[in-house]
Amino acid sequence: MQIDMFSILRTLHILVAALWLGAAALLTIIILPAIRTSGATGNAFIAEAARRGLPKFMASVAGLTVLSGLILYWQWAGMVGPAGTHGTGAIMLMVGALAGVAAAIIGGAILAPAAKQLAALAVESSADDSRQSRMAALHQRMATATKFALTLLVIALLLMSMSRFG
Repeated sequence: MQIDMFSILRTLHILVAALWLGAAALLTIIILPAIRTSGATGNAFIAEAARRGLPKFMASVAGLTVLSGLILYWQWAGMVGPAGTHGTGAIMLMVGALAGVAAAIIGGAILAPAAKQLAALAVESSADDSRQSRMAALHQRMATATKFALTLLVIALLLMSMSRFG
C-alpha cells in the first residue's frame, strides 16, 4: 500500500479542521457563555486560558487548516486540470474553503484582539464602571463573532464533506 503526499496532507487537513471546529464549538456553546456569567471567576479563567496559550492554539489550528487546505486545493487542481475545477463538487469545495478562510479572518481580526483586551482587563484590579462596560462590550463582540465563525466552520465542513473530487 502506497501512501502519497496528497493523502497525508488531506489527513492532516481533516485532523486540524476537526480540532478547530471542536474547539470553536466548545468555546462558543459552553465556555464563553459560562465565563460571561461567572463574574470575577470568569475573568480569572480568561486570564489563565490566555496565559496557557488558548489564543495561540486557536490561531495554530486555524492557520494549519487553511494552509493545508490551500496546498491540497493547489495539488488537486494540478491533478484534475482547469476543466476539473468547474464542476459542482469543485464549487462546493471552493465555497467551503471561502467559509473556512472567512472564519479564520474573523478569528484573527476580531476574536484574537478582543480576547487579548479581555484578558488584560481581567487582570486589572480596578472595579470601576468603565472597566465593567468595556468587558461587557468585549464579551458581546466575542459572542457574536464566535457564533458567526462557528456557523462558517460548519458550512465549510458540510460543503467539503458533500463534495466529490478527484
